[in-house]
Amino acid sequence: MMERFVLYSVFVIFLTNVCTACLLERMVNNRSITTGSSFYEECCCSDDSSMVKELTWLDPFNRIIAGPGTDSNLYTEEQSGCLSLHIPSASKTMSGAYKCMSSYEGKQQTRTHNLDVYDPLYFYGTAMEQYLVFNNNSLITCQANGATPPLIRWYKGEDGASEIYNNTTEKYQIMPEGLVVKNVSTDDEGIYKCSASVLSTGEEVELDIQAKVMTPPVITQLNGNPDSVVAVGESLMIQCSTEGLPEPEVELKKIPEPSPGENKTVPWDIHSKGIIRFNSITPEDAGTYECIAKNFVGEAKQQLTITVLIKPEIIGFTNRSAVEGTVIPMFCNVTGIPIPSVMITFEGKSLDEEKETDYDEFVENFSLLKVNRSSEGIYICNATNYVDTKTELMYLTVLHQPYFDKTYEPLWAWNGETVNISCAQDSNPPANFTWSFVPGNFSTIERQEHDNIVLDYETTPEHSFPFSEQFAPFGRHECRARNQHGEAVKIFHIRKGSVPSVIINATIIEEAATSATFFIETPTDYEGPDVIGFIAEYDEIEKYEITNIHPNRTWAVGIPFKLEKLKSNTTYYIRFAAINRVGTGEWSKYLAFETMDKSAPEPPIWQLDEVEISSNKVLKWKAPENNGEPIDYYALRYCPVDEEIIESLCKEHRLEGATELLVNELEHNATYHLELIAHNAEGNSTPANITLTIPDKLTSAPVSVLTAGALIGLSIVVVLICLVLLDILLYFWKKQGIIASCCCKKNKNKKPNPLNQRDKKGLLKDNGESGTDDTLRRPNNGHKEYEYNKTTGIITGKHSSV
Repeated sequence: MMERFVLYSVFVIFLTNVCTACLLERMVNNRSITTGSSFYEECCCSDDSSMVKELTWLDPFNRIIAGPGTDSNLYTEEQSGCLSLHIPSASKTMSGAYKCMSSYEGKQQTRTHNLDVYDPLYFYGTAMEQYLVFNNNSLITCQANGATPPLIRWYKGEDGASEIYNNTTEKYQIMPEGLVVKNVSTDDEGIYKCSASVLSTGEEVELDIQAKVMTPPVITQLNGNPDSVVAVGESLMIQCSTEGLPEPEVELKKIPEPSPGENKTVPWDIHSKGIIRFNSITPEDAGTYECIAKNFVGEAKQQLTITVLIKPEIIGFTNRSAVEGTVIPMFCNVTGIPIPSVMITFEGKSLDEEKETDYDEFVENFSLLKVNRSSEGIYICNATNYVDTKTELMYLTVLHQPYFDKTYEPLWAWNGETVNISCAQDSNPPANFTWSFVPGNFSTIERQEHDNIVLDYETTPEHSFPFSEQFAPFGRHECRARNQHGEAVKIFHIRKGSVPSVIINATIIEEAATSATFFIETPTDYEGPDVIGFIAEYDEIEKYEITNIHPNRTWAVGIPFKLEKLKSNTTYYIRFAAINRVGTGEWSKYLAFETMDKSAPEPPIWQLDEVEISSNKVLKWKAPENNGEPIDYYALRYCPVDEEIIESLCKEHRLEGATELLVNELEHNATYHLELIAHNAEGNSTPANITLTIPDKLTSAPVSVLTAGALIGLSIVVVLICLVLLDILLYFWKKQGIIASCCCKKNKNKKPNPLNQRDKKGLLKDNGESGTDDTLRRPNNGHKEYEYNKTTGIITGKHSSV
């Protein structure tokens, strides 16, 4: 359509320009141009170009249009016998009839050119980017102006392939102001093409409008980083992320906000949108934070709770005292967020921090504790939450009356025995004590001996009594301890102890060829300390008629009463006596027993050492009783065990005279069944069976390759070498020592001492040094003719100069 309009205009201009004839007749020409366009029209007389001066142009107001210079936007100009009209830039006020007039042969001719100046087709009041309101009916405006009211058409998409028709019941409605989009959704976002056309002028223009759906704010994320639960002193960032069109304005604040005039506890960061940063969070920063997002469409709110964790603190768990028998509350007050879990444990009176303790005595928090002596000690309060663990110790001191471990203690004493008594007791506060003595029941003679015993206890809590014939404080010694909470008494009953009575019942319970085992009934019908052992005197029955000296054997209480190394098939006499701390009791009657004939040995006795077996793989055993015949060999058989004995892998060894065996075949972490038999001329013993697991090889200290004797000899050699070196040093230093004595003997031709030369009579010699000179000897109490002091060299006496 635009192309046809241009061709039409060119054709009209061409027809107009080719009119070169004189104005022989009236003509009317219509022209339409847009504002701002130029207009050019010639008025010519083709017969005679000199007649151009008779031509004039009149404007729509019938005013003559002058030549160039008078009005730059409207003027006439002569050119080659024509008078042309020029309008460089037309405006709507220039619309009207322009007339070219001429006179010819007394006649006036007019040619009229009707000029219509109109505005070009254009859009006004239409933005290229417009917004639709989500879930509402929204208008996309598009307005145009032209020579006549333009026709508006709408298309969807950049290519404009889909035309939108006016339909009030569906999605779109075309209005004079624009296009109404009903119930806007996100699918309605995109390019809308607005097309305007004027049929009269053939003009058509198009405009692409970008429609964006304006959505209400949505808070997509409100969280704390690293978490909304943090410990005191940690860093935290609260961030509120939003979506919406147009972009929402975000406000992040704490609820409730501080009152006017109060200092805000929140360090707002004005450089960050929707962000609060805490470099070191405090308990006051905990609470609820709200994010508010606003735009033209709506508003959104969301809240976040920030929890500040506080490590546990223990309050009021301090040392305390309580009286025995009272009831006290046992509590451990704690603070912290979250509320810590509390565990109170009782450790006793000492705390070993190096040893891991399995707590097995718990005290429930805020419970009532009945106080007794065993309640005293250390209590541990352990408070734990997600942040930390706090531990406090509390010592409970129990105030109580005195307590003795034993209130009655019988003691035995005898001549030469020392008895110790003590008033040591457990009391809090410390108790005062007094001693008292009540003599025991004695015969008349004993009473006379002990009536004069006076004990001065003073205030000493402990006493030691050495009993003798002259001092024997038998009786009741009583200690009475008292404090403000009560008193307690301890009695020491010291009685005279005697040796055990005669053994009444002693029998043989097991006989063998070279040994016998006895049962000895402990005597009890006596007053004295308990029996601690037995002694036996035994010998062959024939030897009792020859000598009074017989072998004896002593046993401690609790071990088998067994005699060994006896002769086979021999009759023995044996008698027993009991032993206690006082002494040995009387001998019992003789008991005769007879050993059996020679027989096979008794079973060997295993002696297993895990360390030695693991490191050296040495099996050891104790030689048993041979029962009359010497043991000539041992038979050892060992088999690996895997649930059952593996007979095919069993191995046997025969050892003569040895009681140990190195077995390299034994493997670590393996189980073996061992069978050991002792053999003598009478046969095999009963097997000594044992199942043994060889442990892992143990790391042991290195064993010295030198024996003890070698080490002693080496030490002696080292000492001798040191002495020789010392003697050599003395020889070269002061000519002293053993070497000096041997090398530097006195010379027989040595010159005499000048002092001795002058003392020809030997007066300077001691009486004891005069040798065989009897004339110079004096008795110790006789007169000394002289006296010479060897140390000082001074001579005193008759011949002295002093």
